[in-house]
Amino acid sequence: MDIKSQLKSLFQELNASIEEINRERHEKKLSAVSKSKVRLLGQISLLSNEKASAILTLAQTGDMDAYLIMDHIVKEELKKVLKKYRLIYDEDSYLIWIPEDAKFNRIFDFNQIVIESIDPESALVSKAVKAPEKNKQLIREAIASSEFPNLVDRILKNGGKLENFI
Repeated sequence: MDIKSQLKSLFQELNASIEEINRERHEKKLSAVSKSKVRLLGQISLLSNEKASAILTLAQTGDMDAYLIMDHIVKEELKKVLKKYRLIYDEDSYLIWIPEDAKFNRIFDFNQIVIESIDPESALVSKAVKAPEKNKQLIREAIASSEFPNLVDRILKNGGKLENFI
């Protein structure tokens, strides 16, 4: 199963869990949890993008970097569901630098949760600027592919150094 199909199954399961939580809350005359949003970042965002994953050599990851906009109870449920898929939520995801001109593309929209992914070029800019040594081969490959026409300019604009990738 490819990563996008795996993510779809994972988030469908989470959506069903949230619906169950809301049924229980309704029975107890409590308000429903708010609709949640997950913004995928880092390697998982590249893996979930068909174009990027077809062009780049990407290592599978055991963690999910994401910016979460959700109630605490939903975050705890997400962590349980992730375990079933042999993934863990990276609690340091909030530290990931996101270029200010980044765009987020909706990849799934369920009743209780929306999943977005940072655009591949912005994910690459983030990796190039904030972790160049760790991502040297990936950024070289992305630049050489010519599939990310603004990558070099955006790396430079955001304080990255091209000599890291030469």
